[in-house]
Amino acid sequence: MSAHAGHIPVALKEWAVLCAGLGAGEQSVLVRKGGIREPRAAGQAPTFTPEHRGFWLLPTWFHAREPGRDRDLAPAARARLPQVLADAPPAGRLHLSLWAEVDAAVEVHDLARLARLGDAHGLAAQCVADRFAYRKPGLWVLFLRTYRTGQVIDIADRAEYAGCHSWVDLAEVVASDVEPVLTDREHAARVAELRSALGDA
Repeated sequence: MSAHAGHIPVALKEWAVLCAGLGAGEQSVLVRKGGIREPRAAGQAPTFTPEHRGFWLLPTWFHAREPGRDRDLAPAARARLPQVLADAPPAGRLHLSLWAEVDAAVEVHDLARLARLGDAHGLAAQCVADRFAYRKPGLWVLFLRTYRTGQVIDIADRAEYAGCHSWVDLAEVVASDVEPVLTDREHAARVAELRSALGDA
């Protein structure tokens, strides 16, 4: 079943290697804390909020290229990393090929609950623990339905897209027909299993 994506010109920045896992159908969940440039209330630490229900996934490369950062990845994601880096777009360009829709967003304040997900989010346990403890304990878990475009959409990189923040307002409306990575049945079973493991079923 095809769908049309891109009515909302917004993207979620995520490590390219994790986007690749979503695009391959090997992953259906992300954990998010938010960056230092996230919006914040007066006197509060910056925080991530799942404010959009449909968005492009914008692969990022900065952390993946830092020496030693591969230890933050679960084994399957780490194995994927060399090919992902080889497929990176040229400087000054960005590639969009994945549209995501949020099935559920759960804020978790118990690290033991997150451990029940294993490495379904593509991150190593220590990385998840570090993110969980940063500033204010807790993480958002996003259960995603991922869709793939027929061909890569090439757009210009812009200065306002850079920096440690989750959401990017794209300078142009990017639209494309997309196909779901998993069938309806596969997706429903995957998300039900993960939500049950988390204790959110």
